[in-house]
Amino acid sequence: MITIKEIAKLAGVSAKTAERALSGVTKDKRRDARIRAERVRQIAREHGYQPNEAALILRRGRSGIIGMVVDVLTDQFLAAAVETAITEAARAGYRISLQIVRFDPEKTYEAFKNLLAAGAEGIITTCASEQLPETLMNSLAGKNFPVFTLCGKSRYGFSSAAPDYSAALPEALKELKRFNHRQVTFCLFKGKDIDNKRAETTFRESCRQLGIEADFRIHYDRMQAEKLADEKLPAVILYGKYSMRIFLDRCAALRWEPDVIGIYNEWTLAAAQNFALRGIILENARESVALAVKQIVEEVDCGGKVCDHKLLARFVPETEFHALQVANLANQFLPETE
Repeated sequence: MITIKEIAKLAGVSAKTAERALSGVTKDKRRDARIRAERVRQIAREHGYQPNEAALILRRGRSGIIGMVVDVLTDQFLAAAVETAITEAARAGYRISLQIVRFDPEKTYEAFKNLLAAGAEGIITTCASEQLPETLMNSLAGKNFPVFTLCGKSRYGFSSAAPDYSAALPEALKELKRFNHRQVTFCLFKGKDIDNKRAETTFRESCRQLGIEADFRIHYDRMQAEKLADEKLPAVILYGKYSMRIFLDRCAALRWEPDVIGIYNEWTLAAAQNFALRGIILENARESVALAVKQIVEEVDCGGKVCDHKLLARFVPETEFHALQVANLANQFLPETE
């Protein structure tokens, strides 16, 4: 097997520089340093170099592991989030250790404990706040252990990412008003209490300015979407691709055709392609995952401060659907031949 010294010679750098590039001891700041480090890593990949993990941990004084806790991998968003996290972590010299908990609080607790026992330096989770083990989360927060929640602002004070509807909601409401609607129902899903409250404030204020009656609701299970359809509401903004399918199927059974706006991201957008929607509020999912990895790395390497990232969503009317690009990771890692 090729050695670090041989890799260094091929890359035209010192053995110490090659070792630092492959161990992730430092994060390269200057452009020329980044280029040298990437050249070293590329040569290592081409020659199948595999570092000794035990020696690597001793040199770095840490594991290089970022834990990731998700409920399932059969969901389009969660699967794409994991793929993206793996890619982003590798670029930063880390690797992802994945735990799947299937919406079970006990499994979630065990997942966090397993990752901590394995030496994870930080953890990214997509689990809702009420699913996270309170005693353990408070303990981690007290120790300033890096945790990032992709399920919205954390009540434990961890870093987070959440969509910002402050620009998209007013535009969506203007679109519905264009169809002479004087009342709009806006439904979000449980589990993001702080962010849902922010969205509600934006919604009610935007309705007030446009002279629209605001009807805001929180759904606690997907089947509430069916009951929503039974009300035969004229204009609805609805979160959740599964809820949307249930809602529109029930509307079709009732022969009711409301004006509907859905909330999606670039990974779940494909689910909306066969729906008759007046518009889409489009979230930026990939950026939120990339931010999660970057934030964890900064907190681990530099003692970075906790940060709540708000990603601006945008409104896309149905007349512009043709320009939307669905992000599809399905073929990204497949071989050229089958």
